[in-house]
Amino acid sequence: MNKLTTDGKQALSSTGSWILLGLLSHSAWGGYPVLARYLQNGHYIGTMSLATMTNSLAAGAALVLLGPRIRIKGIPFKEVLILAFIVVTRGLTNLYTSKYTYATTVQLFSLLAPFVVAALSTWLYKEPLPRHTITALLLSLAGSAAMIYRAQPAAMIYGAGPAGGSTGAASAAAAGRNALGVGLAAISGLLLAFYMLFIKKEGKKGRSAETLAFIQFTSLAVCMGTGSLAAGESWKPWLSLAPSGIAAYLVFAFGVLLIGTVLQNNAIRNLGAPTYSTLQAMRLLSTIVYSWLLLGEVIKTFWQAAGTLTVIATISWYTLSQWQRTRVAASGG
Repeated sequence: MNKLTTDGKQALSSTGSWILLGLLSHSAWGGYPVLARYLQNGHYIGTMSLATMTNSLAAGAALVLLGPRIRIKGIPFKEVLILAFIVVTRGLTNLYTSKYTYATTVQLFSLLAPFVVAALSTWLYKEPLPRHTITALLLSLAGSAAMIYRAQPAAMIYGAGPAGGSTGAASAAAAGRNALGVGLAAISGLLLAFYMLFIKKEGKKGRSAETLAFIQFTSLAVCMGTGSLAAGESWKPWLSLAPSGIAAYLVFAFGVLLIGTVLQNNAIRNLGAPTYSTLQAMRLLSTIVYSWLLLGEVIKTFWQAAGTLTVIATISWYTLSQWQRTRVAASGG
């Protein structure tokens, strides 16, 4: 019994450490839509060229700093293609939705990933559906709807479109772009769930987090670069990028992509996709803070505030319930 209790405490301590790293990775990724929106709408950087430049720098840094842990040999080409497809499609939807709607809306749909992960785990791997999943999903959807309800079109807020005295046509166009951004955010959130499940599956096969991150960076750099050139995207804004833009670019590449991805993949591999995804509330909290500091986008309406609090409270409650269940299991209770 003592050995069981000791092993349980060690497992609990280890889980707590990975949860902390998971929270740090979510905090880093909270900056993704904010920096993407800032560089695209504030410095007019093309969407695909932004992905190319940030992921190229992250890939180069990973090769230099983490080279010994990058082991691509032995990974079937099919698995490389699957990972590349997931990250490229998610990258595209994530960047374009960051351009067209609020950064907080982007993270809002990422918060729905825990429920998609739970449902897919039940369907694909026959894992039991965690307690309170349906209730938490319904509450989160209600909060999400409240946040989006009557929100001023995001294109009218930061960096794109005319200001308050815009014409009806301009307002309608901004509303259309905002709706497109919301739709892309929903797709991006779904792709995030598939990404988490795939990373967990690869982790069980012994793939290192650094290897998966390097494949992710190179896939995005190559595919986005090819797409940018094929679409005739202008790269001229990079030649006149202001110091503030350069700083944002470096933080994006190193802080969000490199550090955030390595922490994320390690946390998913050790905690599992369902547990890691329940920590998502940290993404929304960090995005709200970053949006206020960098974009000046703040919560302005009662519905936005109520929706935000509902989503954060629901995800926090759901996370706590899963944590308590893990703790009881680890203690042998």
